[in-house]
Amino acid sequence: MFEQSKHLVAVSAIVKNKDGHVLMVRTHLRSDTWEIPGGFVDAGEALDVAVCREFLEETGVVIRPLGISGVYYNDELHVLSVVFNAEYVSGDIKIQPEEIKEARYVDLDETNISEYIKRPHLKSRILDALKSKSLVPYETWNLKPPHFKLLSRIDGRPKSSKRVFLLTGKPRVGKSTMIKKLIEEIGTDHCGGFYTEEITDSTDRTGFRCVSLEGESIEIAHINNPSTVRIGRYGVDVEKFEIFATKVLKEAVLTKKIIVIDEIGFMQMLSTSFQKLVLEIVSNKNLVLGTIPLDSHPEIDQIKYLKEVELVIINEFNRDMASEILLKDILKALESSTLLKS
Repeated sequence: MFEQSKHLVAVSAIVKNKDGHVLMVRTHLRSDTWEIPGGFVDAGEALDVAVCREFLEETGVVIRPLGISGVYYNDELHVLSVVFNAEYVSGDIKIQPEEIKEARYVDLDETNISEYIKRPHLKSRILDALKSKSLVPYETWNLKPPHFKLLSRIDGRPKSSKRVFLLTGKPRVGKSTMIKKLIEEIGTDHCGGFYTEEITDSTDRTGFRCVSLEGESIEIAHINNPSTVRIGRYGVDVEKFEIFATKVLKEAVLTKKIIVIDEIGFMQMLSTSFQKLVLEIVSNKNLVLGTIPLDSHPEIDQIKYLKEVELVIINEFNRDMASEILLKDILKALESSTLLKS
């Protein structure tokens, strides 16, 4: 009788500070040796997300994976270990004391590695990471037929070529909240566009409004709206949204460095002129920060998977890390854009 094979998957990462020193930890479980931070992948978790989570939990440091330096198998415990090379994003060392005994940056190389790494399998993978000249790509896919979608790819190349940053995730995971936080961090003077807010009474969500970054707002959908155009229980005023969004976005293109579109959603895409305007903004090398649904939709997917787009999948576990990484990417793209125009 066929028995389903069972394996555990673990991830770890080698990260250096500006001096080229490697962030290492000693655990209570293996206190005889130093090692690079990491841990097991949760069920349903992408490997690049898992390594960021584990690194943050153990060290307090936010990282960005760049690619894979090696894959290793523990024949005794049936553990597949994937080692990433990653870059430092932010944070000071703050250990998880239940698991981590000590953490610090180590001036590590081939000549002194035996002073720190006491187990040969750990030494092998860390040397591979230190010596790696190129990195193996890693991709996350959604392979639900009939739509096969590439969700993320890391391959060692810089992200600076991306100029359109779209947040996606399950409803109410905090996409709009993150957009507002990023606008504050970047500076409102640089940003123009709109975000979407829920309209609620004391007990329930009753509709949605669009709010421009200048403070103007309109109601675009409501349960009491008599419109024959409906999404779920909401009547949608497509024409009112169309006039508002066109005016706000065209003004932002002329006067601002970053165009905010929150969101490119099912209600908003009922407007064909909005669809065309968003495609035009994205294709004309504008710097864009927006949100987009996780679920598939023909017109939305056309935008979501453009080569100019960096799709940022967020959930309740990674949103703080994703926010810091995204802020760094946007500021880098903004700096690049300013230099090109100067």
